[in-house]
Amino acid sequence: MKVAEERKSLIRNSQGMISADFLFSITLCVGISIVFFAMTFTLAMSEVVQYITFSTARAHAAAHIDPDKQLEMGNNKFKALVNTPVFKSLFATPNGAWFLVGTTQQGAAGAPDIRNGLSGSDFSETYGITPDNSALPYTGVQITFTPRILNIKIPFLGNTASDTDTGFSAKLNALIFREPSQSECLDQMKKRYDAFVQLNSGYTMGSGTTSRSYYPMEDNGC
Repeated sequence: MKVAEERKSLIRNSQGMISADFLFSITLCVGISIVFFAMTFTLAMSEVVQYITFSTARAHAAAHIDPDKQLEMGNNKFKALVNTPVFKSLFATPNGAWFLVGTTQQGAAGAPDIRNGLSGSDFSETYGITPDNSALPYTGVQITFTPRILNIKIPFLGNTASDTDTGFSAKLNALIFREPSQSECLDQMKKRYDAFVQLNSGYTMGSGTTSRSYYPMEDNGC
C-alpha cells in the first residue's frame, strides 16, 4: 500500500517542469537569433559584394591598350578588393570562409565572370534580348555569391538548406558598356581611311603614300 502511494506521488510531482520548459525555450530562441543574425549579416555582405562587382566592371570597362589589358585590369581589381584585410577573413580564407565570392566550392579560388562582348561573349543568352531591351548593355561582370553562413543546423528546427553541400548562392551583376581600347580605335580609324580612299582616290595623302603611313588624329586621337 505504501509503495503504491509513493508511485502516485511521483507521477503527480511536477517539480522541474519549468526547467525543461526554460531549456527548450532558450534553445529555440538562441536558434532563431542565429538565423536572424545570419540573414542580416548576409544581406549586409551582399551589398559589399555588389560593390565589388561594380568596381570590377568599372575597372574592366575603362579604355586601355587592348581588350586583354582591360580584362587584366578587371581581374586585378577583383583580387585587390577580395583580399583587402577587412574582408580577407570573410572571403579569402581557404577552409573557413563565411562567404564565397566568385566560386561555389570551398577552398577554390574565386574569379569574376567578365564578358567584353567580343566573339559573342556577353550575357544576352542569360537574360534574353527583346525589341524592348535590345539597346541595354549585356557586357560586364557577373560574380557568384555563396553565403555559407546561411547553411546551418538549428536545434529543434533542422537544416536551413535543403542541400547541405551546396547551400545558397546568388549571381550579382554589373552590366556596363565597355569603352573601345586603343588597338580597336586604331583599327577602326584604319578601316575608315580605307573606305574613304575606295570612295575617291583624291582622298589619298599623296603620290606613293600608302595607308600604312596614315596616323589617325581624329578628335583626341586614340
